[in-house]
Amino acid sequence: MDRPDGSAPFPIPTRAHLSDGVVVLRAPRPSDEAAIVAAANDPDVARFTMVPVPYGVSDAHEFVGRAAENWATGQFIFAIADAATDELLGMCGLHDRETGGLAGGAAEIGYWLAPAARGAGVMTRALTLVCQWAFDAMPLERISWWALVGNTSSRAVAERVGFQFEGTVRRGKLQRGQRVDAWIAGLLREDLTS
Repeated sequence: MDRPDGSAPFPIPTRAHLSDGVVVLRAPRPSDEAAIVAAANDPDVARFTMVPVPYGVSDAHEFVGRAAENWATGQFIFAIADAATDELLGMCGLHDRETGGLAGGAAEIGYWLAPAARGAGVMTRALTLVCQWAFDAMPLERISWWALVGNTSSRAVAERVGFQFEGTVRRGKLQRGQRVDAWIAGLLREDLTS
């Protein structure tokens, strides 16, 4: 499908494997499914994300099975794993990629972390890697972060990476059939902290 200006669409980047030596961002795989189920049923993950509640084995199986297909359509899902043990720590996804326009495109980022991995800088590392990759691999000008109001941990991570808080959008997100208030922040290429 061509972009609104008539030019060809931007190509989908090949599957990326990212690491800073502490965390690895890779494709989710079937061996991650039990850890995904456990983390997705954590009260904070359920409260602040759009995952089904309760989250079952079939949900994880479907999610992992769709990961490659989603990548091919520009929905980039990364499993966050410990670089030494390959233990699943969380997920990070870049989605709703808009590539139209000559100035470049935009995308939205989302993430969650298993309770045992919180407070150690894991998500800051992972988010930095994904955002740097996104700006390098695609002609993006902006990455948006949305979180349900009250998710102060997610907001702190986004701000450490360089996202600029832009406000509260009343009933701005749909969570399990209900409109809820959400925060929004944006990251431009020049905002990314290293």
